[in-house]
Amino acid sequence: MTITQELIKNSKPHWDNYIKHEFVQQLANGTLKLENFQHYLMQDYIYLFHYSRAFALAMYKSDNFDQMNFSRQALNSILDEIQLHINYCKEFGIDEKSIYEQKESPACIAYTRYVLDCGLNGDLTQLYAAVIPCFLGYAKVADYITLNNLSVANNPYQSWIDMYSSKEYQEAAKQATEFFEELCKELSKKQMEKIQDIFTTATRMEISFWQMGLDLS
Repeated sequence: MTITQELIKNSKPHWDNYIKHEFVQQLANGTLKLENFQHYLMQDYIYLFHYSRAFALAMYKSDNFDQMNFSRQALNSILDEIQLHINYCKEFGIDEKSIYEQKESPACIAYTRYVLDCGLNGDLTQLYAAVIPCFLGYAKVADYITLNNLSVANNPYQSWIDMYSSKEYQEAAKQATEFFEELCKELSKKQMEKIQDIFTTATRMEISFWQMGLDLS
């Protein structure tokens, strides 16, 4: 069992609630209301802003150029895709003005500030423990949908499923996971207990983010 597999195992049932959340179920079967998906997309735009800040912080927290370069590539990838996210929002009837004027939800504030707090007060490994549930989790959500054939014909959200089940995203998630596990290799049992706590908490935050989409909160 890999380090990440162990973290996932020890974070249950939260991990299962994250991967199989009702938001995911409705997205997969095409019954998710448009307003719920729109709310999620606009909050995700705000999330991506703070997610970018986390990888910028990871560069500062790096101990060598190889570590710094990995986080730089992750940051550049997000920055390059922001306009794509805006264009994607437009496909679902959200104009740029609405995106920019959207107020940040309590769930988004709690999650993103927690991630940044882990980085500010901890080391690079702790910061990655906070971002990996998102990075890897979206790949696992896509796997859950596709491997179980949950998506229906003419699903309005098929493009979202395709995005995270794509070879490119799956490979990026794999590389991020391997990078994170390399950081964890020399940690003591006590240090890994802290990593587990961060990983589990970030997983719980992901559940709250899905729920925010359903509740329009």
